[in-house]
Amino acid sequence: MKNNLDYIKNATPIKTKYIKRNEDFVPEVINSLKREIKKGLNIENGDFIILSEKFVATSENNFVNEKSATPKFWAYFCYYWSKYLWGYILGPMLKTRKDRIKNLRKMPKKETLKHKQIVIDNVGLIYALKPASEGGVDLTNVPGSYAALLPKNPKKSAERLYNAIKDELNLDVVVMIIDTDATYRFFKWYITALPYAMDGIISKVGVIGYIIGKLGGLLNIGGLCGATPLSIVGNEIYKKYTMEELLYIANLADISQVPFTKSIHDTMKRYNTFEITEEVLGKLEHTPIVLVKGLKK
Repeated sequence: MKNNLDYIKNATPIKTKYIKRNEDFVPEVINSLKREIKKGLNIENGDFIILSEKFVATSENNFVNEKSATPKFWAYFCYYWSKYLWGYILGPMLKTRKDRIKNLRKMPKKETLKHKQIVIDNVGLIYALKPASEGGVDLTNVPGSYAALLPKNPKKSAERLYNAIKDELNLDVVVMIIDTDATYRFFKWYITALPYAMDGIISKVGVIGYIIGKLGGLLNIGGLCGATPLSIVGNEIYKKYTMEELLYIANLADISQVPFTKSIHDTMKRYNTFEITEEVLGKLEHTPIVLVKGLKK
């Protein structure tokens, strides 16, 4: 494998408008790529076009309104489990970051109960037991009180985009859809707490995947790899890459995007609002597409 530093200069985030619910993401990707190509961006066969899962989920309107949730027994269980067991025992034992432990101990009860119920209803209890980022149910970069679920069929969405790029741009690229939630290595295995991932990554195990991943890092037999590829299709050159390389590419794309979550409070202050609306989101910079230049395999 090439030194990881060889990749860094080859990740290019690509701006798009804020895509609204039920708006097809494929034409927006094509138009954004055409615009950047006209400006001189060089895209070659075998390069990686990487998309944020939120971009696809928003296009599909795969949202749920957390205001409508009515917390039941297991939501209360998961709230106390996360706040106290994760906040005071498991979190410190597994060397969770101190700021995250602090957030767990101070998590708001009302909002957390509704969120946990949504996770239980849409993904399952085994995911709601995770302290945060449960089952890919995401609250960031989403309007109002909505939460975004993962794309319904990321492989089908990736294939549709791959075919459009091939037809309209005459390029045979690799298309990958990623989620910020992590994949970990444990010995020779790769595992995630998400309900699904690309072939080669163990999924569907919920909180167990998170615990195993953290243990891998503590025992120096693995650890954090970064963002999780949900699907990968297109130019079959990607099959020549190792899993380590593919995960590095996915994570590089993730950290190359605009760090929206780091500025959400500034955004609220700037627009004098306690609720992020589609109007506000439309004024922000969005880079859900990242081009990563392929290695010459």
